[in-house]
Amino acid sequence: MRLNPLLLVAISACIAAPLSAQGSSSQEMPEQKFLDQVEAPGHVLITAPGADAVNAEARRKGLKFPAVGYWSPDNVCFSNPPKGDCNGLFTR
Repeated sequence: MRLNPLLLVAISACIAAPLSAQGSSSQEMPEQKFLDQVEAPGHVLITAPGADAVNAEARRKGLKFPAVGYWSPDNVCFSNPPKGDCNGLFTR
């Protein structure tokens, strides 16, 4: 049996589309975009020193990954060692 190349392209697109829609896990979101998401139903805000601590707390609370996004006033979420508080948004 030979697969139609067009079918393979369609299947690849269906698999790749959700992955590209997810936020980057190593970059902070623009401030306004993040703040607009804070009040969205089902979103949970976690604040901790650095993204690793935010992720650990989200895992402890049983929240879904990947995060909706991360943001900090001083762009420090992904600094190592953490240089300040990072905010992360997750879904239940």
